[in-house]
Amino acid sequence: MPNEHVCRQGEAWDQIARELLSGELQMGDVLALNVDEQDALLLSGETRVAVPEQTNVGRVRTLPPWERL
Repeated sequence: MPNEHVCRQGEAWDQIARELLSGELQMGDVLALNVDEQDALLLSGETRVAVPEQTNVGRVRTLPPWERL
């Protein structure tokens, strides 16, 4: 079941994916749930869009060798 997000004026699809999901690469998942709004580059304020549920997969950050010291 997707969640619902109320957009701010001028918010873009990649911003929604970055803030609510794991990053901009998830923008396709957000667009797939909002077929009627796909033609909008920037969303108007108070627009309701569906956002997929985020899985609890944590990010693993490894340090480059020069920062491991």
